[in-house]
Amino acid sequence: MQKEGGEAVKDKYWAVMPCLLLILFAFVFSNLFVFSKGIENLQREAVLKGHAEWVADQSGKPQFKWKECK
Repeated sequence: MQKEGGEAVKDKYWAVMPCLLLILFAFVFSNLFVFSKGIENLQREAVLKGHAEWVADQSGKPQFKWKECK
């Protein structure tokens, strides 16, 4: 049953909004996760090949650092 002034059409769009927000959240979260895993893999590979190293900063936490070019 349609209400006056086309309110049924508005209700249809509001029903779709939670699904779109969930899809957007999943897309953003998955991209952030994949990006951080890619950075970790890049750092691990650089250390294994000898192009970079892990050094301790002033507070003693490990910090990724590229080696100087020769």
